[in-house]
Amino acid sequence: MRLQYRHVVLGGTFDTLHSGHVKLLATASLIGENILIGLTSDAFASTYKQYNVKPFTIRLANLKSLMSLIAPERKIEITAINDPYGPAISRPELEALVVSRETLGRGLEINDERIRRGLRPMDLVMISTVRDGLGNILSSTFIRRLLNIK
Repeated sequence: MRLQYRHVVLGGTFDTLHSGHVKLLATASLIGENILIGLTSDAFASTYKQYNVKPFTIRLANLKSLMSLIAPERKIEITAINDPYGPAISRPELEALVVSRETLGRGLEINDERIRRGLRPMDLVMISTVRDGLGNILSSTFIRRLLNIK
């Protein structure tokens, strides 16, 4: 992969950071000059997560710290999102959306909504699933369950 977009977007809760998150964020930094990250607000996360996520301020600080390691030379903007689409459906400059196999469907929905609003659909850049040594798909939910964190 090489730098090919000026404006890339991705989103998530980023509760318990793991190598899947690193792959998603690193991919964005490899292909994009400016990276917009939609970070799920506490209120929005509480509507669909089966557990209490870390507070927004902690998730934001952890995400900023990780991005300073992954992409210190990139321009990073992190914004709170209160719905599944965030600014991805309204910002015309966005060119690419980085998704996982699990979130590809949401990416397609976002592009449909952009088209409805008269915006150009974004290129969808999908990363492959990250698994642990036993073949389990890594996710914050999986890690919390493994560590018995409520």
